[in-house]
This record gives sequence, structure tokens and C-alpha cells, in this order.
Amino acid sequence: MKKKGFLNLKLILIILLIIAVVTIAIFFIKNSLKEQELQSLSTIMLQIQAKAKVINERNKVNNTNDYVGTDIPESDLEKLNIENNGKIKVLNEQNLKDLEINDIEDDKDFAVNYETEEVYYLEGYKTNDNRIIYSLTDINNLAVN
Repeated sequence: MKKKGFLNLKLILIILLIIAVVTIAIFFIKNSLKEQELQSLSTIMLQIQAKAKVINERNKVNNTNDYVGTDIPESDLEKLNIENNGKIKVLNEQNLKDLEINDIEDDKDFAVNYETEEVYYLEGYKTNDNRIIYSLTDINNLAVN
């Protein structure tokens, strides 16, 4: 009788150990995927920023205001908490393809302020503490920490 109780206790301990290992593995995999998503988003936004710099330089040389994208809606300006200087444009999927930035998932819209060369992810990135950040500067700061 004692042997059967001992075997049941061993079985319960083994099951609890397996559950603990699986839980820890899921936690680390989830954090790794979140970090990869952040790095990918940061890379795309850096590519957009680089293209914005090229467009700015071209406009300075040619003395033009030829910016890629459409005017940003007032609702997005409020969400981003920025003022419109006339040089903030929304880049949709087609604009990004025109800029030769092709490795972006569908339905991701970005905005770029051509004056400051700041890039914004209009959907926002939700941090671990449930803040939503939009700008490349904030996303890079988060990626560094």
C-alpha cells in the first residue's frame, strides 16, 4: 500500500516539473517573439527614415517640395500628439513599395515628418507596461533597454 502512494507522489511531482518547464519555455519564447517584432519594426522605420533623408536632400538640391505620401489626417495628428507643419505625410503600402521598402506586412501605415525626419508607426507599438508608442525614437529607446 505504501509503495502505491509513493508512486503516485512521484507521478504528481514529475507532472508538476513538466508543467513548470513548459511554462518557463512559453515565457521565454513569448519574450523572444516580442523582441523580434520590435527589432523588425525598428528596422523598417530606420529604412523609411533613410529614404526620407534622401528625399529631403533631393528637395534641397532641386528647391522643390516633392514629398512621398498623402497628407496626414487630423485624427492621426492628435493620436501622435504632433502639430502639422505641412511636411508630415502618411505612407501606405504602395508608397513604401515606391520607396523600395518591400519587407512590410500588409496594412501597416507609417507617417514621416520630412522636416524632422521622424518616423511614426500609426498603429502604435504596445509596450509591456501597456503604453502605446508611435515614434521611431521611442521604439529605438525601448529596443535599447
